[in-house]
Amino acid sequence: MSETLFEIEAPRCRGLVFDGDSMLMVRFNPPEEGDHWQIPGGGSEPSEPLSDCLVRELREETGLVVQPGPFRYMCHVVDGNIIRPHIYFEATAIGGSLNNFGGMTAEESKWFVERRFVERSETLEISASPQHGIWSRVWDDRDRGFPETVYLGSFTWNGARFVSSLNPESKPIP
Repeated sequence: MSETLFEIEAPRCRGLVFDGDSMLMVRFNPPEEGDHWQIPGGGSEPSEPLSDCLVRELREETGLVVQPGPFRYMCHVVDGNIIRPHIYFEATAIGGSLNNFGGMTAEESKWFVERRFVERSETLEISASPQHGIWSRVWDDRDRGFPETVYLGSFTWNGARFVSSLNPESKPIP
C-alpha cells in the first residue's frame, strides 16, 4: 500500500481592501502560472500573528499600509501534494501609496504587471488566481454586510485550471 504525503504550508493572508465600488488587486505574470489577477497577500512567517502578516504582505505587494479588519473567508489551494491555506481579511487602507514599489521582493518585482483598485464590473469579467469564480460571492457578501465567515472550499490545479470543490464550473485560466 502506497502512502500519499501532503505538505501543509503556512497560511497565506489576503486583504479585501475596498474603495467605493472597487477592490484592490494585483496582477502578476510568473512563467509557471501565466498572467493573472489576485487579491494581494502572501505567506505568514513562523510565529507571526496573522494580522501582522496581512499588514506586511499588503505593504510589500501594494505599497499601502492597512488596518486589518474581520476574518471573512478561508479556502485551501491544492497543488500536487502541497496544501496552501488562504485566509481572507477585510482591511482598510490607512496610508502608503500604490506608487511605492520599495517593499516588493525581487521575485515579485520580476513578475509584477500592475496593482490598482479594480471596478466591480471588471472584477466579474477577469480571471483571478487561484480562486476563480469567487468575485460575485465577495461582492454579494459585501452588499449584505458580510453576514458570516465562509469556507470557500478547496481549489485543485488540474493542469489547465483550478477546479473548485464547491464550483466545478470555475473559470479557466486564459
